[in-house]
Amino acid sequence: MKQITVIDYLIQRLHEIGITDIFGVPGDYNLSFLDDVEASPLVNWIGDCNELNAAYAADGYARKRGVGAMITTFDVGELSALNGIAGSYAEHIPVIAITGAPTTKVQENHRLMHHTDATGNFKHSLEAYKEFTETQVVLGFENAGFEIDRAIRTAIIKRRPVYISLPLDVAHSLINEPAEPLNLTVENTGHNQRVAKRLSDLLKKAKNPVILAGNEITMFRVQDKFEKFIDQTEIPVATMLLGKSSINEENPHFLGTYYPKYGDKKVRDYIDKSDLIVVFGGKLIDVNTGSFTQCFTQDQTVVLNGDHSDFFGENSRGVNIDNLLTNLLKTDYKYDFEKSGLANVDHSVMYHDNDDAELNLDQYMYAFANKFIREDDTIYVETGTSQYGLSFMNLKKGIDFEAQPLWGSIGYTLPAVLGSQIADKEGRHILSIGEGSSQMTIQELSLIQRHHLKPIIFLIDNDGYTIERVIHGAHAKYNDVARWDYTKIPAALGISEDTMDINVADNKTDMLKIMDKVADDRSKAHLIILKTKAMDAPELVKNIGDSMSQIDKSHFYNYDPE
Repeated sequence: MKQITVIDYLIQRLHEIGITDIFGVPGDYNLSFLDDVEASPLVNWIGDCNELNAAYAADGYARKRGVGAMITTFDVGELSALNGIAGSYAEHIPVIAITGAPTTKVQENHRLMHHTDATGNFKHSLEAYKEFTETQVVLGFENAGFEIDRAIRTAIIKRRPVYISLPLDVAHSLINEPAEPLNLTVENTGHNQRVAKRLSDLLKKAKNPVILAGNEITMFRVQDKFEKFIDQTEIPVATMLLGKSSINEENPHFLGTYYPKYGDKKVRDYIDKSDLIVVFGGKLIDVNTGSFTQCFTQDQTVVLNGDHSDFFGENSRGVNIDNLLTNLLKTDYKYDFEKSGLANVDHSVMYHDNDDAELNLDQYMYAFANKFIREDDTIYVETGTSQYGLSFMNLKKGIDFEAQPLWGSIGYTLPAVLGSQIADKEGRHILSIGEGSSQMTIQELSLIQRHHLKPIIFLIDNDGYTIERVIHGAHAKYNDVARWDYTKIPAALGISEDTMDINVADNKTDMLKIMDKVADDRSKAHLIILKTKAMDAPELVKNIGDSMSQIDKSHFYNYDPE
């Protein structure tokens, strides 16, 4: 059997699962095997500005392509990336985190090396990654091929990050090339079959069941199978915030986005009065329940996800969403949707426009939701005003709507949308982000020039962290940000005028003209800077901020250590 280096084996396996681009930052513990990455015809090296941005970009790539990968250097690099990997873990994004490590002899002899704490302990980062990856492997001379396969298979099946530590000497050692393709099938266990049977029996007894769709439908890439199940059974379905675009929102059985206290009242009332609420591929976390303002009870609720299943408070182990759907599609159950009163009802959320002289976010979000978005767009909305303001619009068919509502690391979406576009060069990628978040990661815009990317970026410049202001500290200095001239940032990052078009709007007329101009221009990237007043936010965002403020205060003042 032909022998190849361990790093080439790893590259082959990454390419096999659909990875053609690897993100990261060079460091002296990975430089020699980055030569092999760069020389390989199977993958492209995407050099990021820092390791955190690389993790965000790999996350965005994985959301679009199905899996992503990044390479960092030992300790300093991998710890810088850890926040991004933690977000991927929380939201079920399979990113393969590879770190270049000192040689096995250096580690065995506990040499006092740079990029360490000089104690001879080389396991600090490994221990840290144990908290935020599904499995961790330290490659050796005897086990490298087997452990690479195990890690990659785990990432794909569990839809979570994995950690691979690759010592320099192991990277260049020889092993047999892969003998056969990776086995990525998942056994359809008896547990999945029993859960499907129990759910099917409950549906047949229910008078008005409803499904709350969560993010695992998207992250496990089973949207088509899920929609087939909805069409077959005609069960009404709503999405949660962490689950947006898990179903085609033009589907006749789609109710809207559920967010109890401040979302669409029609959606809330129907769900709260249902006698069987199935949380499918999601969890009843604060960002899905309007800070726990849902009115339905445990006695009405079944929760099914990869971590656990819960029938009316009775907990057991999790389910594989793909296999669960395979089993559910065998049911002969069908809901009488016509008698539900939901047929031909307009479930769209109304965004409010106005003709104020100064630009405001009501104008922007109305135009964005009703005029700018198109079928098959990829839309990223940053944690904060954009996420809470735009998550309730009805999406056209094929739209990929991405946010990070659970982990909520500000600045995430800018590198992530660029990673997503690298995975899908031809798609129209749109980002809505505030200037506070953008200041965290804006240097990653340099990828646009280096890799000829063409995103459309709406940057809301409203003088500070607006979502934080509406939660707490409306006029506090800690919610201020430095005043930047965003029109000059692209040039400072080496982005030419031929590569990115820059526009500024401070009134509705100019904004609409700019939207019309950039909508069909795929020749370059577009940065649209929207200047609004401080504290400008739609009423919905202000109400959500107030809700979050109240729950935070109740937790603080009624703290119960038990």
